Amino acid sequence: MIKTVKKAISNIVLLVLYRALRVLSQHDSRVRNEFEALPEGFTVALRINPSEGEIRMAKVNGRLKRIGKRDDYDVLITFKGIDAAFKVLTGQMGVARAYAEHRFTLKGDIGVTMGLVRMIDIAEAYLFPRIMTKRILRSVPYKEKSTLTIYRKVFIGV
Repeated sequence: MIKTVKKAISNIVLLVLYRALRVLSQHDSRVRNEFEALPEGFTVALRINPSEGEIRMAKVNGRLKRIGKRDDYDVLITFKGIDAAFKVLTGQMGVARAYAEHRFTLKGDIGVTMGLVRMIDIAEAYLFPRIMTKRILRSVPYKEKSTLTIYRKVFIGV
């Protein structure tokens, strides 16, 4: 049962992360700059094992969009297990530490992936309380917009 709960929470967080990146790519200049540097048609997938869940997205017409399953992605990050994914996605462990501990694999250009990680770090600063982000990020990015504004756009779309 615990695995099922972790899987459900992890998949919800993946969806919220996608929505936050989509909103922030329009409303935060740092995320927008990183996003605009990506080539049109750029694809990325964040996966929890092949069967535990994933979020797939691409830059389409200058916007971040969800896409269907593909055989190949420009960047594919695969968490090695639900426990690793759960710790990273719920803010118990930072991406850098998870990478250092080999809790996920990366397929694709590491330089491009670093831009994606910077975007995720900024999204985490908006989504998680400061006490959590101070623990998992080397430096907590400042917020260009209010957290409530970003939450409203992520969850309600207004």
